[in-house]
Amino acid sequence: MAVIRKLNFLDKSKIKELRPFLKEEDENLFINILTTGLPGHLHYYLPLKYKVLDESYLLEDLNRPLGLITVNIFRGNYRKINISQLFFIENAYEVAQQLLEFVISQYGAMGAHAFYMLVDDKYTELSQLLIDRCGFRQCSYEQIWEVPKTSFKKCRNIKYRRFRNSDIKEVSDLYNDSVISYFRPTMLRENSEFKEPFFSGLNYTNEYRYIIEEPSTLRIISYFKIATADNVNYTVDFNYSSGYEVDIETVLYFATREILKRTRRFKLFIKMKNYIDTNNAQKEYFISSGFNLVSTKNLYVKDFFKIIKEYSPEEKFSVLGGLHNSPSF
Repeated sequence: MAVIRKLNFLDKSKIKELRPFLKEEDENLFINILTTGLPGHLHYYLPLKYKVLDESYLLEDLNRPLGLITVNIFRGNYRKINISQLFFIENAYEVAQQLLEFVISQYGAMGAHAFYMLVDDKYTELSQLLIDRCGFRQCSYEQIWEVPKTSFKKCRNIKYRRFRNSDIKEVSDLYNDSVISYFRPTMLRENSEFKEPFFSGLNYTNEYRYIIEEPSTLRIISYFKIATADNVNYTVDFNYSSGYEVDIETVLYFATREILKRTRRFKLFIKMKNYIDTNNAQKEYFISSGFNLVSTKNLYVKDFFKIIKEYSPEEKFSVLGGLHNSPSF
């Protein structure tokens, strides 16, 4: 009989059976992250709003591992859940469905309202499963581009500094204003999602956040962060106000300068989000600069609310269930 249970540090050998395609050094890092020790195991029992670490669940039958799923809470908004890992034995899509339904039920009962998942566009069967059987919808996509160089020009008429919690409101407004209106019901973020968490040092990924200011007004015109899990591969994720012409090369200059303070040898990547109104300008720059497209991942969303159609004032409709079951107009 198949059961789903919490992953623990004794399951290392079982995970290796599910990840045979990883190189040995990558496999060891991946397994060490997933199979945390005692503090990580106690983390499962925390209320949803206090969770900061990844949580993983293993599906097995007669002690044979069939699949594994990992989720984490959106920073600053425990009602949003990110499904960061999902893998299973070959062609066992019913295993994937069971794991997805489990975490949706588990975290939905704890107060989560929305679930997000990025899937590489080459996994068409998994994408179809999410839509047809699990109630997800394809929202947008994100791309990762590899930056082939690490030397960029410096722009002298703007300045950058480390992000502070006092910048939250302005950065949140900048991000939300840059989201294309069609995607706003799903992709808007609350101010709290930009706040530095108290236990940020416990995260598996190191993040460094910065802002760029317009010198004369000190208005924030760009926000970017640098993330790495291994101190070798660094990914830059940034947003900037469409009302200003922020040179992308300037952002990359600042990013590489900060990375070089920590290591001399690294690989640099940059994220492009299709739901941001500056994505076309970014993509044109990446192509013209010879950046290499590494991956395209479709963004799937399942939430517990529906966007209703907006009716014009001229349209008339009735809703049954008014006083004494009479129509309400």
